[in-house]
Amino acid sequence: MSFFWDFARAEPTAIAFIDPQEGAVSYADLALRVEACAKRLPANRSLLALYMDTDLQTVCWYLAALQTGHPLILLDAALDADLMQALLACYRPNVLLRGEVVTLQHQEPLTLHSDLALMLSTSGTTGSPKLVRLSRSNLQSNAEAIVSYLQLDSAQTAITTMPLHYSYGLSILNSHLQAGARLVLTQYGLLSREFWQLVQQHQVTSLSGVPYIWQMLRKMRYERFKTDSVRYLTQAGGRLDNDSLQYFQQQAQARQQQFIVMYGQTEATARIAYLPPELLAEKTGSIGRAIPGGKLWVRQADGQLTDQPDIEGELIYQGPNVMLGYAESLAELALGDQCHGQLATGDIGYCDQDGFFYITGRAKRFIKMFGLRISLDTVDEVLARRGLDATSTGRDDKLMIFISEGAAVEPAALTTELSALFKINANAIAVHQIAAIPRNTNGKVDGQAIKALMAQYE
Repeated sequence: MSFFWDFARAEPTAIAFIDPQEGAVSYADLALRVEACAKRLPANRSLLALYMDTDLQTVCWYLAALQTGHPLILLDAALDADLMQALLACYRPNVLLRGEVVTLQHQEPLTLHSDLALMLSTSGTTGSPKLVRLSRSNLQSNAEAIVSYLQLDSAQTAITTMPLHYSYGLSILNSHLQAGARLVLTQYGLLSREFWQLVQQHQVTSLSGVPYIWQMLRKMRYERFKTDSVRYLTQAGGRLDNDSLQYFQQQAQARQQQFIVMYGQTEATARIAYLPPELLAEKTGSIGRAIPGGKLWVRQADGQLTDQPDIEGELIYQGPNVMLGYAESLAELALGDQCHGQLATGDIGYCDQDGFFYITGRAKRFIKMFGLRISLDTVDEVLARRGLDATSTGRDDKLMIFISEGAAVEPAALTTELSALFKINANAIAVHQIAAIPRNTNGKVDGQAIKALMAQYE
């Protein structure tokens, strides 16, 4: 098997990356740079932590770790310093990697499972110690599936539109390396003029984004941008509203482009399902069908799995890209495969008579905002630590907080605090004071009453 981190499938003189500092870097040059990084890593298998910036040096560390078999934790380089220290204290990596700097923390041998390759956070920017444990085969199988259904080849040029520590952003890197294609590395946001100059300069063939990005591009009128080189657009990281889906279906059709809706989770190394672009108008709102090599079912109320149409239940996915399991401590990095290729997604949905799946709700308390999965339980913990009688709810475009009257905090101040902590736009947070937080007789928050309040305040 030829892995995406081996570069065996690429023409040596072909361009692998276009970096703002290094310029065009061929696959042959990339191989030499990764080899040089590998030589700076410990001889013994060690736990590495990488501050994930969008630059060539960071990518080389990532690929060197995969080549040498050192398990790697990807860190959001912009994470709050205190939260970062808490995360590092929890897992005690042997080595920290940031830019050109290699920092040896300690040489104590750690018990790390032989299949463990990569750890990613699912909690956005909250610094939660809960990580997803992934194997090399998880990464490789997902990269191969994405190459297959997007029909990627060496003629493609992508551009970074999301952080590389985020599974969606990382999957773009992995799949394009698998295809022997090119990736333009940039810190510029997709809404900036400089970004679009790079798209034109390097003849970028694909653009990817979470719902917020596409909603903003719709407001800015996508048709105003020069996208002659673009072949397809991909969307994941949460549900995009139907009006925006219809808009981009029309825009893509007018420009001979494809708009591809995808569905995934970090627990599945990024991708679970996709909707063939030619069915976007017919199946608006669907997440599509399982990726190559995967299978989706609905788990009924009696626990049985079915792929029969119009039966609602929790979506269950099976595939070689399903994680080994979670970790919340260093000791759990010694664990092997706890999922055995099957993942309960936490999403409620059904499939239609053609075998296409739709999501109707969530079984777990989390929302996806700007492509980041935010646990409402984590939000509630933050509120509790502030000594507030409060609770949270929301949807993918709004985080709503209810606090009891008399709480020692101003709504505007709490909005600012939560915006900074979770790194989401303050306009997407609404704080409301109510007479009392509705609770059941057992003292737990009454979820149905909170849903009713949300509908009242919308």
